[in-house]
Amino acid sequence: MRKFKILSFLIASTIFGTIFVGLIFKAKAAEPWDVHNQHQGVPAYFYPDWWNADNDWYRMCDTMNPTVVGSFAIMNPDSGPGTSQNPDYTNVIGYCQSRSQNIIGYVYTSYGARPLTQVKADINKYYQWYNVDGIFLDEMSNDPATLSYYRNLYVYIHNKGGASRSLVVGNPGAAAETGWQLDRPVVDVVNIFEGSPSEYLSWTPPAWVFNYLTSDFSNLIYDAADISTMQAVSAHSKTVNAGYIYITPDTLPNPWDLLPPEPYWSAELTAAMQ
Repeated sequence: MRKFKILSFLIASTIFGTIFVGLIFKAKAAEPWDVHNQHQGVPAYFYPDWWNADNDWYRMCDTMNPTVVGSFAIMNPDSGPGTSQNPDYTNVIGYCQSRSQNIIGYVYTSYGARPLTQVKADINKYYQWYNVDGIFLDEMSNDPATLSYYRNLYVYIHNKGGASRSLVVGNPGAAAETGWQLDRPVVDVVNIFEGSPSEYLSWTPPAWVFNYLTSDFSNLIYDAADISTMQAVSAHSKTVNAGYIYITPDTLPNPWDLLPPEPYWSAELTAAMQ
């Protein structure tokens, strides 16, 4: 897989030799894609029943936008990696990665209150059991006072995944007052909206969002009941700088437990490219 962000290490020379300072930063780069070539960021919280020919995991990975760096799907066996490796996930992960899609593991952070040792233990399991392409940090805080907490995790994930398997997606579910999460950075992609169509269609992100790359942002919209509603939501996503988008007719309390059926899903993929 190609890297999602260009990483650099500052090197300092001293009379004692060369010291790696260990500062990872996001290099400024040209826009990898725009809102007319959106990618998918899917919370794939449905079981990988790969033995069924029409299973949602294969259907998802066969059809998500694979260009540039590929789309991503979030695996979530049990509000985290669970207690042991599940070979059904191993199967679908290999299938998806062979199609230039990225699978990242769900880890919750309790808005910076969960002990780092627990978060890192979950991260370790994902890499040991599944060779994931990165990590999804749920319940991310928008408070810049948590910068050191999330920076610690960001560096840890990039060290674990190396150059090719270290995508960090953060989910505060709303936009912060500034772009601090992308500036340091503590994420490669930040999800700045999670809600219903009625909320989304009246939502405008803070002005700072438009100073960043489209590929820096994802949006999640549930309860878009029909194709026409989905298309209206998709059209609005083009105006709010969303590079990754996922729209579903699924509803609360768990709107991420199935992939949209056909013809809805195909219509959504078409809308993402318009």
